Amino acid sequence: MTFPVLETKRLLARPFTSDDLTDLVGLHNNPSVNRYLNPNNVAWDVATVKARLATYIEAQELLGFSKWHLSTHSGEFVGHAGFSLYEETAEVEMGYTLHEHFWNKGLGSEIAQALVEWFFEKTYYSHLLAFAHPENHASKKVMKRAGFEFRETREVEGMPCEFYQVLSPSCQKLAVPA
Repeated sequence: MTFPVLETKRLLARPFTSDDLTDLVGLHNNPSVNRYLNPNNVAWDVATVKARLATYIEAQELLGFSKWHLSTHSGEFVGHAGFSLYEETAEVEMGYTLHEHFWNKGLGSEIAQALVEWFFEKTYYSHLLAFAHPENHASKKVMKRAGFEFRETREVEGMPCEFYQVLSPSCQKLAVPA
């Protein structure tokens, strides 16, 4: 049994296991869910999902964090949320993807705020990234609620993305307003 890493009022986050392939396939089988995740806006095939699941499991073992299996307290699979290494800059990126029927219920904001708190309590990093497609207004709203501020626009895997960052509480104390 894999125990939760993080718990909120309505959600549990735990590391993925190989047994979670069906959940991830079901999530990424929906082009609406994937529309801001890749430029082709299509459902992911099983091989793609299996490769992604392997990276989540490997990152958890190597880094102590990853994208995590997200469920309700009753056990219903909601999606995934957590962290990954943005290799281009060696910074840590926070991300979340929810099943479409969980959109507009405040769950994105709930998990994003909990992830930011967990990250700065459990790691030594000075800041955390998040990014979203410029048209993904809901995700950008979630990031801003969690304390992220716009940093720059750049391309990721062929798609334009707006990058946001949040400083650790200790770095926020050192930041001097202009």
